[in-house]
Amino acid sequence: MRFLHTADWHLGRTLRGRSRAEEMHEVLVEMIDVARQERVDVVIVAGDVFDSASPGPGSERLLFEALREFVGAGIEVLLLAGNHDSARRLEAMGRLSELVGVRVQSEVILPPREGGIVTFARGDEVAEVAAIPWVPDGRVLDALEVGLDEAESRKAYHDRVTAVYARMVAGFTVRRIHLLAGHVLVDGAVVAAVDGSERRLHIEQAYAVSPQSLPSTPQYLALGHVHQPQVIADAPAPTAYAGSLLQLDFGERDQQKIVRIVDARPGRPAELRAVPLTKGRPLVEWRGSAEAVLAAAAEAPHAYARAVLEVTAPEPGLAQRLREAAPQIVDVRLEYDRAVGEAVESEFATLSPEELFVRYYRGEHGAAPAAELLSLLRELMEEAVALA
Repeated sequence: MRFLHTADWHLGRTLRGRSRAEEMHEVLVEMIDVARQERVDVVIVAGDVFDSASPGPGSERLLFEALREFVGAGIEVLLLAGNHDSARRLEAMGRLSELVGVRVQSEVILPPREGGIVTFARGDEVAEVAAIPWVPDGRVLDALEVGLDEAESRKAYHDRVTAVYARMVAGFTVRRIHLLAGHVLVDGAVVAAVDGSERRLHIEQAYAVSPQSLPSTPQYLALGHVHQPQVIADAPAPTAYAGSLLQLDFGERDQQKIVRIVDARPGRPAELRAVPLTKGRPLVEWRGSAEAVLAAAAEAPHAYARAVLEVTAPEPGLAQRLREAAPQIVDVRLEYDRAVGEAVESEFATLSPEELFVRYYRGEHGAAPAAELLSLLRELMEEAVALA
């Protein structure tokens, strides 16, 4: 049987207030085309289908349109709940979607033969997928363990979650295809740091499980939660993150997004292939003067950009003027000598609210505010003081 492994769609995610819905539609269409061309039997979405527990109607429409296309092509789907999803919302959807070949696993179900293992059949082949959604630390640790120090709490979490994984795969039936789908953080996985550089996250920094503690029984472990596509080399069985479908934030810039094609037969190692995705706007970072950044923007109108401006001191209104000149710039940061910046800030501390407003207005509009505007400001300030 052939599987397509994807994860971390985060439908509804925005970028500094910009909707990504159109990009998400395009990349979902691309993924559906890949599934058709590759003659995939089952699509596994390993968690974080939505970006929030209360997705808007547009996000739900994107999901339903994608599921309709998969079902129409005769492709079954397994959806896992991730840490961003509402388990109750997905469970409610699953009660209806199972009728058309879309399975939803919103919570851990044990014993595994009572629903924790999801079965798919194609001709004479049967695949069993141990489906393990996100296990929050609050559900795993009791009140006494929460009171432990961080290292002890993380060890307790590690031991409980790995026990769930081991118990789930113990329900596999012989002479069938065996896969595991999970939404979990594996120790040593490469994640994007806040500043955009990559780093490896370890158990002492987060609730995670070690790769060596993952079960060896499955022919493939299809994971979600980490947005950087990667293979976990230290796991006892083939294990990989599919990653997110789009570059969701600037920490993911330069990442090549993919889906994984998994071919599996009973009793034999699974064969994996990564298929690159091409849709979605790239995220880039430009550094230098305002002039240099605008020149770069002219060469890349399709990208979303973060501009890091090298300036001598904070300049009110500069970020706004830059975004107006190049709308694809969605994030502006200033780099300057902090000693100079602190001096400017100390000067601001001596100004009245009205003086601060005048400086801000001049920076934004290049002229002093009208007398009527200042009069309105004073009235509002007086009302605020009276209410306080």
